[in-house]
Amino acid sequence: MDIEDFNKEFWYCLALHHCKGLGPQKWKRLLDFYGDAKTAVDNVNNWLKDDIVEPLIFENFQKKQWTQQAKQEFEQIQKMENKILLYSDPNYPEQLRQIPDPPLFLYYQGNLDLLKSPCIAIVGSRTCSDYGLNTAGHFSSSLSNAGITVVSGFALGIDGRAHSSALQASGKSIAVLGTGLDVPYPNRNNQLRESMLNHGLLLTEFSPKTQPEPRNFPRRNRIISGLSLGVLVIEAGEKSGSLITARYALEQNRDVFAVPGPVNAPSYQGCNKLIQQGALLVNSPEDILQELAPILKQFNNYSLTDTPQEENNNIFQQEQSRIANREHSGLPPTEQELARIIANEKEIHIDALSRQLDWEPGKVSQILLKLEMKGIVRQLPGMYYCPAAPSF
Repeated sequence: MDIEDFNKEFWYCLALHHCKGLGPQKWKRLLDFYGDAKTAVDNVNNWLKDDIVEPLIFENFQKKQWTQQAKQEFEQIQKMENKILLYSDPNYPEQLRQIPDPPLFLYYQGNLDLLKSPCIAIVGSRTCSDYGLNTAGHFSSSLSNAGITVVSGFALGIDGRAHSSALQASGKSIAVLGTGLDVPYPNRNNQLRESMLNHGLLLTEFSPKTQPEPRNFPRRNRIISGLSLGVLVIEAGEKSGSLITARYALEQNRDVFAVPGPVNAPSYQGCNKLIQQGALLVNSPEDILQELAPILKQFNNYSLTDTPQEENNNIFQQEQSRIANREHSGLPPTEQELARIIANEKEIHIDALSRQLDWEPGKVSQILLKLEMKGIVRQLPGMYYCPAAPSF
């Protein structure tokens, strides 16, 4: 498509985008029926006959009240370096095209080829514990090294750690923004933004100068899940926006994974509830890779890009022990003793700990709870415990 044809198609996309009452589901119906935005607009008089839109939307479009907003956005883009990916472009990701309400176009900066790779979203709370950050970092770096592109929402907390850890591993990460590309939000992620521009991909459906309004982020979340084969939720409270992403994932027929947390920790109640509702409980990145293995084989460019998994596991365990020995030295003696036993085990049952230490079960349970709250150990199903993921 030459520049003239591209500008025409983009203009007609803006016309549809700014028409009152014509939302993403209707955009999709129009473009799927007519093939592209220009053809859809050229056939506007057939919209009612073809039963694509309601009479009120047809009337709104015919009144052309969308013209001023479309013109303003079109002129803004001509002055900027933002690149645009149209729904009708062959490079538009098929995963996203399949959702009920895909964006008509996406503004982007960075490596668009990442959209061709298998993606997994990692999302979670902005205000999270060290344990949550360490877990996000471990999952993100491991998945990235396994050939996966990590998608997230560029927020502080879990999102930011997911992006940075993926970039530090194999450099595969996509950030979906809830603002215009020219809006530096959040400010604390400015350095991460530079890294994403150089090695990752920034995407948004929002026009330049769009500020971080609360209503933008649920819309952004449907794109995060839509790009991904599955969504992993780490440390999310009951009202976390991450649960919106998980809900979108279910509606889009994507897998939902969740990392469990202490039953008395408010910041994990969203994760625990997801598991109750059928999300797959995961203890390691390998759980996700095994679950998605049949789908991953369909990607021609998917391959392991790091050391074999056994070696990865050994490296992780060695690093885990090193950090554990360093961090446990500052604990009270009873916590230190219990933490060091768990640090040397892949997983161990609470009864085995009680027997090994010759302590009453109540005492073991009490100290385990303290270690969980400090992010040193993690409870698994069936009252088993394992070391918390370290920060690499």
